[in-house]
Amino acid sequence: MMDRNKRIRTETLRVLVTGATSGVGEATAKLFAARGARMALMGRRAGELQRVADEIDGVAHQVVADVADAESVRNGVRGAIHSLGGLDVAVNAAGVAGYAPLEDLDEHRWREVLDTNLSGTFYVAREAGLHMRRAGGGAIVNVASDLAAMGVPGLAHYCAAKAGVVGLTRALALELAPDVRVNAVCPGPIDTPMLRSGLEAEPDPVLALHQKESTVPLSRLADPEEVAAAIYFLAVDGTFATGTSMAFDGGTSAA
Repeated sequence: MMDRNKRIRTETLRVLVTGATSGVGEATAKLFAARGARMALMGRRAGELQRVADEIDGVAHQVVADVADAESVRNGVRGAIHSLGGLDVAVNAAGVAGYAPLEDLDEHRWREVLDTNLSGTFYVAREAGLHMRRAGGGAIVNVASDLAAMGVPGLAHYCAAKAGVVGLTRALALELAPDVRVNAVCPGPIDTPMLRSGLEAEPDPVLALHQKESTVPLSRLADPEEVAAAIYFLAVDGTFATGTSMAFDGGTSAA
């Protein structure tokens, strides 16, 4: 059990990270593991889960689950809790994106992004949050986006999902208080495989990268490790923070 009024000792933490096979989720899992936490990694790809576990000395429990499937999440979270002997922190980093102008944004693409980014976050947060409340304490950090507060043509599904994550974060923070803190981090453009794949689809990927960087007042992309540090702060050090959505976007939301 965590004392919500004191700084948490990372080496005692039992942590679940979704989307742990790539990008922010992988960086977050590695950061917590490097600081001594006991880890459960959730993702859809068993081989990639094994790779990440091996890179953190193989001490992480691997949970193959699809966050878009409520039953898969239920079984996965409960399995993680059993393996770790409890759960203190849950990080919702699983997500998908994909450019789709309105004429191409059919119900399949809409549901794919909403089911993973929003419903998946809810399924994990609900299962983890109820367990933490029964156990007496915990922290949940959801990965939203700067696009939760902005509109971008061709990304209506993604903007809607991430805005939903921010609203969900606020509601769950109130419902699970005072025992469980629930916060979100809202990154701007991050140098992840998901972003790079989108850039590679452009006619001139180098130009597309420069254009992306030019939209950020700090004139660069964030590294996944930088976002992981913000997640760590909200989960471990920010013991008086709940219901907040931390902008971590190089200034994109300040304009």
